[in-house]
Amino acid sequence: MIERLDEVAESAAQLLIDCDRVRVISHQDADGITSGGIICSALYRCGIPFHVSILSRLDEKIIKGLKGPIVFCDMGSGQPELISQIDGKVCVIDHHKPTATDTEYVHVNPHLVGIDGAFEISASGTAYAVAMHLGNNADLAGLAIAGALGDQQEMVGSNKDILEEAIEHGIITIIRGLRIGEGDISKLLECSTDPYLDISGEPEKVKILLDQLDIRGMVEDLNEDELRRLSSVLVLKVLEQGAPTDVTESLIGDRYKLNYEVVSDALHLSNIVNAAGKAGETALALSLCLRDRSVIDKAEQLYLNYQKKVISELKRIEQEIKDAGYIRYAHSSEKDVIGALGSTIIRYVAPDKPILVLIKEGERIKISARGTRELVERGLNLSVAMREGAAQVGGEGGGHSIASGAAIPADAESKFIEIVDDIIMKQLRGENE
Repeated sequence: MIERLDEVAESAAQLLIDCDRVRVISHQDADGITSGGIICSALYRCGIPFHVSILSRLDEKIIKGLKGPIVFCDMGSGQPELISQIDGKVCVIDHHKPTATDTEYVHVNPHLVGIDGAFEISASGTAYAVAMHLGNNADLAGLAIAGALGDQQEMVGSNKDILEEAIEHGIITIIRGLRIGEGDISKLLECSTDPYLDISGEPEKVKILLDQLDIRGMVEDLNEDELRRLSSVLVLKVLEQGAPTDVTESLIGDRYKLNYEVVSDALHLSNIVNAAGKAGETALALSLCLRDRSVIDKAEQLYLNYQKKVISELKRIEQEIKDAGYIRYAHSSEKDVIGALGSTIIRYVAPDKPILVLIKEGERIKISARGTRELVERGLNLSVAMREGAAQVGGEGGGHSIASGAAIPADAESKFIEIVDDIIMKQLRGENE
């Protein structure tokens, strides 16, 4: 099981096992919160008290005054200068491309051992590798898979290793079916952004479609004939909207049933944890990962509300997407959905060029950027583009080759767009270093 991470994962576990308390700081998306959940569960089972903070970003204000022992999950690899300021024991568990390979603190990152953290393993999978050295924590593999799905990763490389081991031990069961989550089929379709359909956000249109198909109830209860008929219609709709073939193929496939988690469908768990985190209900999101059944109903409603907000904002900006040459960009007014907007646009609206979604927050502009695997194979690296583009205008940025972000001064937007478009032009033309 992901042997190449074992040595450094074990060193991280040894650092933690000797602590009488641990501060855990994690990112607020699905991968970050599931990562935090894995580490917190492992610490709890070891009898080690912990204090958790779920954050949207890591900056100087957060670092100031912190003292170890601290574990950072799904953040920190791109900010060694900040992490190095902390006194005491520090461990970074991340999968973003590191900007430093030699650090004084323990750094568990797949990139440092030749594994592509953008596609083959997420932060939750990396946290799982550490947890496996803290005790018998194989049952936490479900959270690792949910986190990977939250970062749009496939079951390849180390993710596949984790999945196969979990199946072998009965932690996860594979079910073939429609990959849209679990629950009431009408609500799922009404709030669906993956796939994003012409009936998304339109309850009356959803009702008409399901009445025509004579389908109702919970998606997990649909029989084989109902699944076949519904799947055929959804695939046809996505194709008619011009989405790439690989997107339509992802609608039907392996569903991962998590036999130990309070939400049994891995994709659905990922979605509602992400929604709760983005909505600022981080304690609720973490509680789900710690198997608290009492928060399920509230989490489900948060998810539906979040999806409705994404769809509403997407319909508003869809006709306002601007073309800058080698990239597209759009402005949003909803800060907690810009990542979801970018992911939906690049998959279902305009998949041929990278998309940047921007929002103004006071004197700063926050940017979420998304690409496709095909664009990455052609040379796209959004992490580099965001980091270098932001640095040139007095901001900061970074992330993955396929998904990244930045924050820049508000008056630097035009210059930033121009710089990033030029960087990506060179990447796609093969002119980058």
